[in-house]
Amino acid sequence: MKPSMTVCAILFCLCLFGMAVAFWALPKKEFSAVEKRALQPLPKGRISDVLSGDFQRQFDAFYADQFPLRTELVGWKARAEILLGKEENNGILLGAGGRLARRRFDMRTPEGVLAGVDFPSEAQISAACAGILRANANLSVPFAALLTGRNVDVCPSAFSYPSDFSDRLNAAVRAQLDGQVAAPNLVSLFRASGDGLYYRTDHHWTTAGAYLGYCAAMEALGNAAAVLPAGAFRRTVVSDSFYGTLWAAGGMQWVPPDTVELWLLGNESDFAVVADGVPLDGFYDRSRLSGRDHYALFLGGTHDVVEIRRQGAGDRPRLLLLRDSFGSSLAPFLAQHYDLVLLNLSSTRRDFTDLSALARDYNADAVLLVYTLENLLTAAKLERLR
Repeated sequence: MKPSMTVCAILFCLCLFGMAVAFWALPKKEFSAVEKRALQPLPKGRISDVLSGDFQRQFDAFYADQFPLRTELVGWKARAEILLGKEENNGILLGAGGRLARRRFDMRTPEGVLAGVDFPSEAQISAACAGILRANANLSVPFAALLTGRNVDVCPSAFSYPSDFSDRLNAAVRAQLDGQVAAPNLVSLFRASGDGLYYRTDHHWTTAGAYLGYCAAMEALGNAAAVLPAGAFRRTVVSDSFYGTLWAAGGMQWVPPDTVELWLLGNESDFAVVADGVPLDGFYDRSRLSGRDHYALFLGGTHDVVEIRRQGAGDRPRLLLLRDSFGSSLAPFLAQHYDLVLLNLSSTRRDFTDLSALARDYNADAVLLVYTLENLLTAAKLERLR
């Protein structure tokens, strides 16, 4: 063997040995701030797990999650994927201006879950829309539905990825709901309304996007004349360092952060907010701005039950808001007109699918559903509405 080859072999072995030593010597992390997820701890090695194969899967995940320089390697992999012309990494698309969008998701079908796909299931769409129509038919109070689009749905011009699947998804939903239930076409509305309505690095709408959703909701509930003009609000930037869920999943660490702003009327102290029985300090939990998830600023994150009322305002109509996390930034706008009860349809602890019973229990004067099209495809919630 030539001396140069011998040196290379020795260096390679030293590198492998060094990485192995570092893997076991370095402290293990419980959470990845970059990826915004819990990391796999060392599995306990129970006999039942060994026999079932779970121990091997857990150990593989542990090794992948705790590998030395993992954060740096994730970023390097993302750069390599982009340099190879793939325009995506880990199922996250990179678009113009650093805009990100989730392309792949785990879709529910009657045959089971299909992992890592990018096309809609017609059967799942039909089942979800049937639940919405059933709830609408059973309710004795006004009902409206806001089905919020994904980044790839509402910002298609930012990506070279074709919009065929997004168009097909929206068309299938519209075909079943239009003329049957008050459900504004938010995908078309947001596409026509310009940029800045969704965060670049996160899957949520911005406060400007929430305002547009508020306008659509008020019109759908027959209250369009009461909409507050955008100029009535004072806009205040509270963060310029928000890295969202898409940034975390895509590993594209060079993409700059988002800004987060509040739209304030000056009467925010008039409102009492109670989340899961615990009083909050208003609509906004500014302590969340020092953490990882700046969107949790709105109502302090997602709670199962949030009640909002305006103090000293007397009797006001009560709106039952069945929602996912998009409803958190929408609530401050709607609270100007309604006392609100927000129920987390995505809860893993409680079942909020019996909408007719909930409307009676909370003495609701109207009901609003706010749910994303991605959740429509991936969760078994809307199809169970009644």
